[in-house]
Formats: sequence, structure tokens, C-alpha cells
Amino acid sequence: MQTPYDGHTIEPLLEQMENSGQRLPKELVYDRGGRGKSEIKGVKISTPSTPRKSDTAYQKQSKRKKFRTRAAIESIIGHLKTNFRLAQNYFLGESGPQINALLAATAWNMKKMMEILKEKIIFYFSNLFSILIHCNLGNKNLKMIPC
Repeated sequence: MQTPYDGHTIEPLLEQMENSGQRLPKELVYDRGGRGKSEIKGVKISTPSTPRKSDTAYQKQSKRKKFRTRAAIESIIGHLKTNFRLAQNYFLGESGPQINALLAATAWNMKKMMEILKEKIIFYFSNLFSILIHCNLGNKNLKMIPC
């Protein structure tokens, strides 16, 4: 099976959104692979391009921010593919890819939560340890036992 051209994947996506009862967006932010049509089914297709001379600084900045946000998502998808087994789907059926994406995203979020929890535990025990040392050094009658 050949991979379709990026610009040809937009229209089936919009049809799928319509069939599932979702509202179509006013604007779709896409990468440079989606060049060709500027509007499909009333949805404006935005692709990055060099700014015009007539664009104000605000317009240039807002366009840059919009496309950088989309580019940031691609790196996350790359991490999910390499580190959380999103590259290959082992689930069968129509809902298989959705289950695979959901499990990969759950693993990503669990890893982030565990890192935060680890930092909090280390902070708690380091504070507890420093309090115990401070209390022991202030007490002259308490003998320190060498290790």
C-alpha cells in the first residue's frame, strides 16, 4: 500500500468529521506538504509561507506562533512512536488505531506524572534529612554514631 500525498489526506479527514457529526473547523493548520488547495468545503487551509511585505509585525508573529505550535506536536508524536510503541499497531479492527493511540498517550502522561512525583519525593526527603541533621547538630547531648 502506498502512502498518499499529504495534500490528498485533508478532504477525507473533513468528510470523516462530517460523517461522525462533528462541526468542521473554520481553519486547518497544515504543514508544507498540504499545499495546493487553499480552501476545502469552506475550511481555510493554512500552510507556512514567507510573509508578505504588506503583513504587519503582529500578523507575522501570529502566523509564526500558529505554525510553531503545530510543529511542536510533531516532535511529541515522534517520541510516542519511538518510546511508547505507537509506530506499529497490534490491535485489530476499526478501533485498533484509536486504542493504540490512547494507550501510548496514557503511557506518556503516566511517565510525566511519575517524574513529577519523583521530584516531590526527593524534595520531601531532602528537607526531612536536612531538618534531622540540623536538630541533631543543635543537641550537644546526642552522640553521632559513625557509619
